[in-house]
Amino acid sequence: MLLLAVALVASGLAPGAGARPAPADPGCVGLVLGGGGARGIAHVGVLKVLEREHIPVCAVAGTSMGAIVGGLYAAGYDAAELERLVGTLDWADVLADGPPREALPMERKEEDFRHLLDLEIGYRDGRLGVPAGLVRGQKLMLLLRRLTLSTWRTDRFDALPIPFRAVATDIVSGRKQVFADGDLAVAMRASMSVPGAFAPVKVGDRLLVDGGLAENVPVSEVRAMGARRLVVVDVGSPLLGEAELRNPAAILDQVVTALMAEKTARELATLGPGDVLLKPDLGDLTAAQFNRAAEAVAAGERAAEALLPQLRTLALPPAAYAAVRARQRHRAFDPGLLAFLDVEPGLSPSATRRAAWATEALVGRPFDVDAVERGIGRAYGDGRFEAIDYRLVRRDGQTGLELLPRQKPWTAFGKVGLQLDDDFNGRSNYLLSAELVFNDVNRSGGQWRNLLQLGRTTGLRSEFRQPFGDGGAFYVQPAVALRSESLPLWRDGEAQLAEYRLLRREASLEAGYSPSPAWRVGIALVGGKDAARLGIGDPALLPNASESFAGLRLVATRDTLDSISFPTRGARADLEWLSLQPWASADADGEVVRFAYDRALSWRRYHVLLGARLASAIDDAAAFRAQTFLGGFLNLSGFSERSLVGTQAALARAVFYRRSGDTSRLFSLPLYVGASLETGNVWQSREAFGTGTPVVAGSLFGGLDTPLGPVFLGFGRNSHGADAWYLSFGSMLRQEPR
Repeated sequence: MLLLAVALVASGLAPGAGARPAPADPGCVGLVLGGGGARGIAHVGVLKVLEREHIPVCAVAGTSMGAIVGGLYAAGYDAAELERLVGTLDWADVLADGPPREALPMERKEEDFRHLLDLEIGYRDGRLGVPAGLVRGQKLMLLLRRLTLSTWRTDRFDALPIPFRAVATDIVSGRKQVFADGDLAVAMRASMSVPGAFAPVKVGDRLLVDGGLAENVPVSEVRAMGARRLVVVDVGSPLLGEAELRNPAAILDQVVTALMAEKTARELATLGPGDVLLKPDLGDLTAAQFNRAAEAVAAGERAAEALLPQLRTLALPPAAYAAVRARQRHRAFDPGLLAFLDVEPGLSPSATRRAAWATEALVGRPFDVDAVERGIGRAYGDGRFEAIDYRLVRRDGQTGLELLPRQKPWTAFGKVGLQLDDDFNGRSNYLLSAELVFNDVNRSGGQWRNLLQLGRTTGLRSEFRQPFGDGGAFYVQPAVALRSESLPLWRDGEAQLAEYRLLRREASLEAGYSPSPAWRVGIALVGGKDAARLGIGDPALLPNASESFAGLRLVATRDTLDSISFPTRGARADLEWLSLQPWASADADGEVVRFAYDRALSWRRYHVLLGARLASAIDDAAAFRAQTFLGGFLNLSGFSERSLVGTQAALARAVFYRRSGDTSRLFSLPLYVGASLETGNVWQSREAFGTGTPVVAGSLFGGLDTPLGPVFLGFGRNSHGADAWYLSFGSMLRQEPR
């Protein structure tokens, strides 16, 4: 993508169609706002000085971040409003795609426990593919849509409070695309589609990326709008020094920057003696450092104040300026009741129903942007859409909502994951996961999901989920699974006696109900066979064994956690009741109940995760399926993984952790330091449950929240005198596979 950008910049792009001259006052002051990512926030500081000095703006053109600041100013925002906006936005959230975890459907929340990375590899027509950008821009688009709602009935940019132009680049033809009409939010989003970072924007038959490749400082566009004198703000990134050019990425970036600078210099050479050029001194502030917004605004102010004598020649008397600004404020915005809902055609039938279901409750009610975004978030969380936009439309004198979903371009997609544990006592294990999902297998939205695992657990699970009913809240899910896993056998958690390989085969048919992302209930008919084969140890002590089983499994889950890596809010409760019956001469007979609960609480940088685990084979059944394991990091620390086993188990814990470092940085690896206090034990009979002295354990740890998942390095010790170091690549939360 970067090589393509180099070629486009080097090609000397010809002006594209779409820009039309707009009549302007002979004394018109045109504002040109250049691109530069986070450096473009300096434009807000320039606007503050222009307003303070009563310098009117009657035409604006912008590229990339300049298009966003300029478009919002043209829509009626003033400098103070823009400063509050850029200073209070959670940029890390805005520039992320996914909805909050709380809004994801339950089946996608379960993906977290399979340690899958948030990177999809798609498949269609014999080809593999990855997303066109690291960021699809879903949240950014919704933010721009919200901020420009007052212009929803304005399709000519000359009719905005201030006439406006945005510059993008057609990545297919290599030509400049100037937006003079259409959808203001889409124009701004397209202009900021940095190749490789943001996915391109499709507008009509054009595929558009960042306008900086064509014209980073669009002087010619403001000239074409009729402006006689210009205020031009150039916030382009400086060239790197020789010492910084030490890798191919830096060199390619330098090539693009140099070519853009050369094209910008040609534009700036056309400025006349009456024009004012501002180049804010932004120091080492990079295009990605949105967390330094206040510094950028201040730099823009300083640059404008340094040229006050020139700027003041453009000023109006206070009364005349106030009259101009009064005409440039926000327009009244009250669309009233939403009378209808349309979904843009071209989707699969099930995707159309999914998008409509998430928002159909809005019809017949007053327009509420928060409710619209929540509905879109529910639909987007389904996982089959690249993006979902919306717009207000008028038809037959009524106002309605039009949804603009874009499905992912592949019919199947896969994810991979990794989990790693090492206790530095000679025991280590790993788990590689790969999942392949086929969406829309039928017209009713059936989904076929396949999970392959290698390592500590090796196996394959295949399930078919068929939603039905109102909004797909009900589902039927047949599944088959074959799993082989290591089963160490310990004495009191301290001396390993043997190690088995447990082969588990299961088939199930589940019916369930999940009316909201927060909870789900299901009941399943299950059957299969478990077999343990000795790998290490004395066969005379513990022989091989096998056991068939059949029965019913009832599950109920409520999950509102914001994360399972380092949660800061929400809770998860998970209940399982397994009734094993001697159907068809099955060997296992008995009932098992398991309950897990975790709740996260926070105060600024400080967090605590409170948790409890309870498990009981109610009638002391000794079946394989009745066994519960404890031991390992945060799970009675000090012991090795799964070194305590029994038909009865209890665990309570409190995990405290603090985030260190600059929490406002857009790209960072959050570092956590923490400690835990845990207590619990296992027992071999219900009568013995709770007897004896519980194990008390604790740990100290450091953790990193990496793109590959959370990584912990910790030390644990317990009241039995056992201690261990842990290197763990996985979640704080644990979920035993069903």
